[in-house]
Amino acid sequence: MRSVITAVLILLVAFSSFAQDEAESAPASEAPALPPLTVQPSPAAQAAQAQQKPDALLLYNQGRNLESAGKAAEAAVKYRESIVVCDAELAQNPTRMDAYTVKSWSLFRLARYRDVVNVGAAALKVKFDARIVEVMGEAYFHLGDDASALKYLQRYIENAGEYADRVPTAYFYMAESYVRLKRYDHADIAYALAVYRDPSLSRWWFRYGGAVEALGEYARAYELYGRALRLTPGMQDALDAQARVKARL
Repeated sequence: MRSVITAVLILLVAFSSFAQDEAESAPASEAPALPPLTVQPSPAAQAAQAQQKPDALLLYNQGRNLESAGKAAEAAVKYRESIVVCDAELAQNPTRMDAYTVKSWSLFRLARYRDVVNVGAAALKVKFDARIVEVMGEAYFHLGDDASALKYLQRYIENAGEYADRVPTAYFYMAESYVRLKRYDHADIAYALAVYRDPSLSRWWFRYGGAVEALGEYARAYELYGRALRLTPGMQDALDAQARVKARL
């Protein structure tokens, strides 16, 4: 009996050793790869990321605000930063008209009028955009090219409609070009349209009075200078002009 038990124990030990050897020699099975853990950013985090992305129009508007506050040097920095952002956007998408537009506006504020015209011409080869046409018209005026200024400003008005944002300014620049061309009757009409659309600028009323004075209509010029003085009491140029035309009545 003892010999039988001993034999059974020997067999069990041998079987256990064999099973262990088999387990060690068998290749380990690979564990299934888990998908990478993705965490969706919160709305606040997404908004923060969006704010960190440079915004050309925002930079341009910041420049305008600084310029209005008399901080010309700081404003120029913002305009140049806006141009850099626009160039990066155009490098990725050469048909992005908003980038062409904001770049043209920023160049204009930096008095880089020839660059405005060049950028605008490149933009119009991609697609017509009334905003581009308008700023090109203003740039041509500052370059002394009144014929091109009138052409582009008129084209802007025809395509943007009478109530577009820059229509009053377009009429004012057209009037200024007509004055330089000594076409005072045309300037009279253009100034009238400018102040009708935006009657809040004393300088426009003053310039309008000058064109009417050049036509020899002194009574009407006196009234127009008066409109400038109502907006800016003590405006010396308007006071001098009123005294001058009053002497001729």
